[in-house]
Amino acid sequence: IPYDSGEPMTAVQEKLMSIVSDNYKAVYHIYAEGKEEVERLYLRLLLVTDEVCGMTDSYAKELYRELSGI
Repeated sequence: IPYDSGEPMTAVQEKLMSIVSDNYKAVYHIYAEGKEEVERLYLRLLLVTDEVCGMTDSYAKELYRELSGI
């Protein structure tokens, strides 16, 4: 996802990023400030990892069903 890369995001990418906690995004922006693109890419990967690690099993299962249309 081109979040914070300067590239425009698609509607699907924007929807996926809306799922990520605002707290996680705020922390990302603190650490990403002044960093080069490759460092920000790594921090974006950590952002997604943090979001997934913070999910309960039942929430992850429900989110999967919602996103896959089940």
